[in-house]
Amino acid sequence: MKNHAKGLPSITMLNSWLLILLAFSFMLSMAAGNILMALILLFWLVEGNFSEKYQQVKHNPFAWASVAFVGLHFLGLLWTSDWDFAAFVLKKEFKFLMVPVLMTVLRREHIPYYLLALLASMVLMVGISYGIYLGILPPYAIFGLETVQDPTPFVGHIVYNPVLAFTLYMLLYAVFLLDNVSWKLKALGLVLFGVMGVNMFLTQGRMGQLVFLILLSLFVFQYYRGKVLKPALIALLLVVTIAPAAYLFSPVVKDRVNLAVHEVQNYQQAPNSSMGLRVIMLLNSFQLIEENPLLGVGTGDYRQEYARVNQENFPEATRGEVLAHPHNVYVQEMVQFGVLGLLVLGYLFYVMLRLYQRSTSPFRPVMLAFPLFYFVIFFSDGYIMDHYLTFLFLLLGSILYVDQARLRD
Repeated sequence: MKNHAKGLPSITMLNSWLLILLAFSFMLSMAAGNILMALILLFWLVEGNFSEKYQQVKHNPFAWASVAFVGLHFLGLLWTSDWDFAAFVLKKEFKFLMVPVLMTVLRREHIPYYLLALLASMVLMVGISYGIYLGILPPYAIFGLETVQDPTPFVGHIVYNPVLAFTLYMLLYAVFLLDNVSWKLKALGLVLFGVMGVNMFLTQGRMGQLVFLILLSLFVFQYYRGKVLKPALIALLLVVTIAPAAYLFSPVVKDRVNLAVHEVQNYQQAPNSSMGLRVIMLLNSFQLIEENPLLGVGTGDYRQEYARVNQENFPEATRGEVLAHPHNVYVQEMVQFGVLGLLVLGYLFYVMLRLYQRSTSPFRPVMLAFPLFYFVIFFSDGYIMDHYLTFLFLLLGSILYVDQARLRD
């Protein structure tokens, strides 16, 4: 459907505008993100031109790796017995099929707007966070706070802090690694980095704080490209300065670190605590992997198999039996699909790194930071099933790894 009424935008243009709106809204509202993604898919289907769209993605390994990841979950149905939970898992993971769709929706001239929309949403969330923290804003129910003491609006700290960490990296990238940014915008970026960076350590997300330090270290190496000793020393200095300072001067960071250490050391006495449960879930999951090393338990049998081994090993740790994953993506894939699952997930990272190596795009530094970011956070939670981190993966992954020569103008 290439023709459109005079004065009205084409479906192609409309879909790109919807993607800008999606980039701004998906962190603010799960419902809005789902509706916009559904509309993009609907208009993409109505638009047709499937042969042309196929040509855009047929040689893109990232698109096909995303499809293979979803395909693995359908293949795993062959050795699944719990079809209800399998349907739940598929509902979460089928979204990765949107990668090739979004790659054909992107418009070259709109790429800055997609990224600015995402930045604007995080600036808004950080502003609200400060408002709640300083007592300027009441903790309205619409903000969806888990606790007033953890001012992470609309999403919990498990999501808020990692996304904030990547946003901070993107600000550093824009200020120091992009040449076509005016000094006024660079100055604004530095101010935002400072304000948003402080907010990182006023909220409770330990993984976000850790991945921020890792991305900061990566940025130092990228800034001093081609050198090793100097960036290594600077990165080390930054880490050994920021981490202790955050521990000493932020009560939130100090309490969360101390709590994590205590819960890990006493996981048997506090089996349903946050970190204690993580230890127990890993131990139970390792037993499942040992029992099913090659193909795992299937797409939908994790929960029932986990409950079985948990009753044998840690029957008092009941909280883990109702969760959908073991809080570690690599372990999750091994439990579900054995070695095959780890290979498919590893291939997804492999193609991102290969595309990074071959790229001459101005986004090349981000193309390395992106898989590093997910590689790290995947150790701490089931982020591959998380709504917000999945949408971030779809959006940024499509932008970073699309074939630049085949982008729509």
